[in-house]
Amino acid sequence: MPNWHQQIIWNKPASIHSIIHGAAGRTVIPQDRGYYAFVEGAMAPSPTRCLYVGIAVGKRGLYGRLGSYLRTSVTTAKAASMKHTGKKRLSFARIRGVDAMGSAQSNTVENDKFIHVCWAKAPFDFDSESKGRNEREVAYMLERALIDYYRPLYNTADWDRYNDFDLEDEAF
Repeated sequence: MPNWHQQIIWNKPASIHSIIHGAAGRTVIPQDRGYYAFVEGAMAPSPTRCLYVGIAVGKRGLYGRLGSYLRTSVTTAKAASMKHTGKKRLSFARIRGVDAMGSAQSNTVENDKFIHVCWAKAPFDFDSESKGRNEREVAYMLERALIDYYRPLYNTADWDRYNDFDLEDEAF
């Protein structure tokens, strides 16, 4: 495991179903900026179980970004019309299962209980400078490194394609 990876501290994964329908609901998701990962089952992200990795840099942070993935009801028509490829693929997994073998027309409780999401607050302040480098730039480099490390099924970027940067531990 690379040293930079130790800076990412994932919360315990929660099923999509428990976040949408649980007593606390989406309020369990922090408004901090950071990273999120959708995974198969209740396991922490790993190269064999990771479905999608992303970054939340907006004002509403993880809460705002994950909210767009956690609709109560997703239909095949809605999923097909999505422009964001990762969100589209994850939506179809909620409908037809991770293996895409189901025949449902909208998300199922079974799939929403199987797909879990976890998040990690960014290990730095996005708006400051560090070692002469903009923290936001480092944040996106770290997202790219997470994608290269986990090789998520639904991320569409070519792994290692843009991995010409040197992610130094001092950046954190």
